[in-house]
Amino acid sequence: MSPPQSNEPLPNLISTDVAAADDAADIAVLCEDESGKLRRDIASGQPQDTSGLIRFVVSPDGELVPDLLQKLPGRGLWVACDRASLDLAARRHIFSRAAKRQVKVSPTLSDQVHGLLRRRCLDLLGLARREGVIVNGFEKTLATIKSGKCGWLVEASDGALDGRRKVLAALRAQPVAAKVCGCFANAELSLALGQENAIHAALVDGRRVQRWSFEMKRLSGFEPLVPTHWGPAAEPT
Repeated sequence: MSPPQSNEPLPNLISTDVAAADDAADIAVLCEDESGKLRRDIASGQPQDTSGLIRFVVSPDGELVPDLLQKLPGRGLWVACDRASLDLAARRHIFSRAAKRQVKVSPTLSDQVHGLLRRRCLDLLGLARREGVIVNGFEKTLATIKSGKCGWLVEASDGALDGRRKVLAALRAQPVAAKVCGCFANAELSLALGQENAIHAALVDGRRVQRWSFEMKRLSGFEPLVPTHWGPAAEPT
């Protein structure tokens, strides 16, 4: 059977908003049972969970606009959240065909979305700091890992090898290892966390971890979440 031609929600799906945004920066998590609301990926034609898609809308002057928070008015055009799918949709003029009108697509669309996703993840770290659900510094991060409360370990990509080895070893010693993010440099983390030298940080288990995991899953379509030279022990599950 061919995929549905409409980009609207698939029929006979019951969706509920199970995580209302607690501030303007938070996303709404839409669920059908235990999975997200389904939309058609216009690049592949297949229905997918919205957690793995990027929503776009077309502005009144015909410009394609990324809608990371999935809140902008207008008909949504959904594409799998990875560079290959976005490049395919742009190259084959799929956005225009799906919108049934001429759509102006930036030649740097994938880079634009990639940058927005990185900015979104760093902004969420700033929110976590203000909420008091992230700890920073080697000793505090190590203590949080050993307490079993670490949901995500955030390591600066350019941090010292010795400290990173010790923190990762402590993480691997836990019954359930937290996920690892190593795609942000020291300067980026320091700015996001309001610290002079942010190298090690631990995001404490809770609602903010769910939001961060959502965005990190999308970011993983554009770059590895940990540098490849860190080895398989640091790869997120």
